[in-house]
Amino acid sequence: MEWILVTGYTFLFLFLIGKSRFFQSGPIPFTWFQAAFLLKVLAGISLGLLYTYYYTDRTTSDTFKFFDDSGILFNTLWNHPWDFFRMFTGIGGNAPELKKYYVEMGAWLNTDVLFNDNKTIIRFNTLCRFFSLGNYYVHVVFINFISFFGMVCMYRTFCLAAAGKEKILFALVFLLPSVLFWGSGLLKDGLLLFAFGVLVYMFRRLVQGNTGRYTTGLFTLSLFLLVFIKFYVLLAVVPGLIAWYWSRGKTGMPVLLRFTFLYTVYFTAGFNLHYLFPKYELADILYWKQANFYVLATTTHASSVIDIPRIAPDPWSILVHAPCACLRALTRPFITDAGKNPLILMSSAETLAVLLLLTVALFSTRKHRLAITPFFAFSLFYFLIIFSLIGMITPILGALVRYKVPALPFLMFLIARIYVPPVRHLNT
Repeated sequence: MEWILVTGYTFLFLFLIGKSRFFQSGPIPFTWFQAAFLLKVLAGISLGLLYTYYYTDRTTSDTFKFFDDSGILFNTLWNHPWDFFRMFTGIGGNAPELKKYYVEMGAWLNTDVLFNDNKTIIRFNTLCRFFSLGNYYVHVVFINFISFFGMVCMYRTFCLAAAGKEKILFALVFLLPSVLFWGSGLLKDGLLLFAFGVLVYMFRRLVQGNTGRYTTGLFTLSLFLLVFIKFYVLLAVVPGLIAWYWSRGKTGMPVLLRFTFLYTVYFTAGFNLHYLFPKYELADILYWKQANFYVLATTTHASSVIDIPRIAPDPWSILVHAPCACLRALTRPFITDAGKNPLILMSSAETLAVLLLLTVALFSTRKHRLAITPFFAFSLFYFLIIFSLIGMITPILGALVRYKVPALPFLMFLIARIYVPPVRHLNT
């Protein structure tokens, strides 16, 4: 019965992809999108099977922790509907009598700076249970349709900024192994891909003057979701969105200067925010983020820990370590990091392939002038900031690979945009 449900929902979404005009994109037939979605579903199922038969501890596996916690929340609906409403909506969710449910869950009480984003994926799983009969792999199909929609939004945005490279962009966006694997699991990454893809697609429409309710509403929704999925991603792009709008219609050095200026002002203000709000000292937050990762590596006996420079809780330390941190995130894991871990081995092969593609792209454009557009600058700054943050605070290679997922499609866009195909001379 469970696989009948999985198959049925998969074919329903394949049908919707075939019928929707949104998935008709220039030279790319809708069957390519259907194949990409089906591949994502299979990747998501593979991730579930891996954590069922290889990494068997459900209490340390994010994908099953969130799913199991949603079962506890969902079951309160039938006996204590008022408790369910408060926990699901968050309205009155801190009531003392609800703590008995939270302590039973494995991820709900996880504390983090500003927001606990675990609650969002638990609530998503709870919503899915109304249609899934408690089938984990049905949830996988649902989250893949949502994340796939976001990735198509990214892809369409990339194609508008790199005309004539639709096919290479399709391969780079939808077939990159780490994005395909981690972005297809029942994890927060899928929701993040959806929210961020919709954000950039709708913001581009706003920049072009399309301020209709549909565009404005979806853009607002994506902002709201990012607050509760990965707030640091939203913080990283706020000045980029402002600079993108400010730079509309311009190219070249003026664009880079505007982005540089706004990010400089933004981070200067961020590192001094604690003078107004003592709880939010940015350098201190990053320091403790890195320290907590080392604690996590110790308590979970992580096998893929690398030694990274310890940052101090001051802005100068963050600034000094950022360039090497970005390079670390770009180049790790190495082949030598893999050991007996097949996932790290595959990730190291992907890292090598990405570096080769980047090298080829950079060499191909040496004799050509690269047009710096606002979206190119937005993608560049987003990639640099996310990779710098990840490389600075994450000493666990498995986590580093996964956290790169939301920024990797933008790196692939930059590579495709930079690459200048060789001119073929025909003999006459």
